Amino acid sequence: MLQWLVPRLLLPSFTWSDHEATVLSDQLPPVPQATHPRIRQFWGIVHKYLRRFSRSYCSWVGVAYDNQIAQLPFGLILKWSDGTRLEEVLAMQVARKAGLPVPKVICYGEHADTPHAPVSILMTRLPGKELGQIYEALSNEEKDAVSQQLDQYLTTIRNWKNPWGESRICSLLGTPLRSVRVPNHLAGPFESEQELNDYLIKPAWSGGFSSEKAYSEALNRARRIDKLRHRVVFTHGDLQHHNIMIHRGRITGFLDWESAGWYPEYWEFTTALRFAQENFWWYQFVIELGGKSYLLELDCERALTSLTSASYYW
Repeated sequence: MLQWLVPRLLLPSFTWSDHEATVLSDQLPPVPQATHPRIRQFWGIVHKYLRRFSRSYCSWVGVAYDNQIAQLPFGLILKWSDGTRLEEVLAMQVARKAGLPVPKVICYGEHADTPHAPVSILMTRLPGKELGQIYEALSNEEKDAVSQQLDQYLTTIRNWKNPWGESRICSLLGTPLRSVRVPNHLAGPFESEQELNDYLIKPAWSGGFSSEKAYSEALNRARRIDKLRHRVVFTHGDLQHHNIMIHRGRITGFLDWESAGWYPEYWEFTTALRFAQENFWWYQFVIELGGKSYLLELDCERALTSLTSASYYW
């Protein structure tokens, strides 16, 4: 009944027009200059009120309220979640400039009083549903089209030249990376892949193993990564089916760029696969997308996870 009583653009189902990019840039677009801190502080105050408004708005339109992804009218959402940083904002803007289907950033605020969530982002809402929600309902042709489209996006960003040097592992801005893959979610920057490997293996402990032999075997498996060398490429960093929006059989949204940065080339795929079961469609999807080239690295990473998972902060 509500949809007949209020204009469509006030409803949480309203999204802005979906414009399909025809050209993708394999050159890293210029990174925008961050807005002045005082401007970010101003928008931070505004965003606090918008989040409060979202609670009433969601009650009015009959949808669940989420204080981290706050729904708003006029095709907008406010993201203010743990770990949202300036690096995410600029990565989104760069990816959108390059032609990827990324929400448009309207403005972003700064919050010195919430260091765990220092930045909030007001952005457009994109059409479609999460890939994980509708994958099984897609036709084989649509599944192939989605895979090919995502492959184009990943190939595009992996071709960008690292302005911080071919070996430096860091965020878009040269600052520490944010990833659920590392203890406390922040790490680096690293000047080499070996430096990253040493950092990742450092928290290893034997407490979770049944014997010293089992611990030693896992350690040897994880250490095999030291003998492999990889290109450092630009990486989304959180390739998951819930971060891919699908509408009418194609990708309309590639979301959540908080982990984006320069990583070893295997990172995109092994991070997506390390907890996936081989009989789950997502495992096969990522394997065909490019993960099959990094099965040895995946085994190393799973061993590393067994050695260090107790050091993660979730």
